[in-house]
Amino acid sequence: MSQTPDKRRRTDLDLFILALIDSGVSTPYEFQKAAGLSQGATIPALQRLLEARLVRQGKPGARGRTGYKVSAAGRKLLKDGWISLIAAGPSGDLDSDLRVALLAIWGSGDRRLAADFLRQSADKKMESIAAAELTAGSVAAVPLARWYTDLRSETAKALLTAESEAIRAMADALPRKLTGKPRRSTRPPKP
Repeated sequence: MSQTPDKRRRTDLDLFILALIDSGVSTPYEFQKAAGLSQGATIPALQRLLEARLVRQGKPGARGRTGYKVSAAGRKLLKDGWISLIAAGPSGDLDSDLRVALLAIWGSGDRRLAADFLRQSADKKMESIAAAELTAGSVAAVPLARWYTDLRSETAKALLTAESEAIRAMADALPRKLTGKPRRSTRPPKP
């Protein structure tokens, strides 16, 4: 796979696409419809997977859509490629961390491992709030500028707090296995 500054996000996306292909979702259109992944992200990922010989391209089907199949090398990578992502810890990107957690369940069947990873991701969000508060020492002399920076800071804190709570709820709602429908949380929302 590619060696770029955003390698981690590409790696988790590439592995997630491999898992989707392995589970029967095999075209960029299906990735978009079934998993909500943009074709703008999946087409380059498929190209990387093809170049690395992790997938094979099928013959064009209806409407010229080409399906993909996981190669033997792709199956081998899919089996344990997610382990290094778990070991590296959460990236801080919600989509990336969710993909890694689901890959952990897919690869290991260990729901607790995935839930712990998501809880670490939630903790990372809360740590970023604390870090932002430590670095927010400059007070603007102009009231308009001060109000603007204060409101942006409070908004960022609220969003990070909400994301952290949502990630914790996702950790609690993870399925035991990746079959069937996702389990819905029955807890009432927090006030």
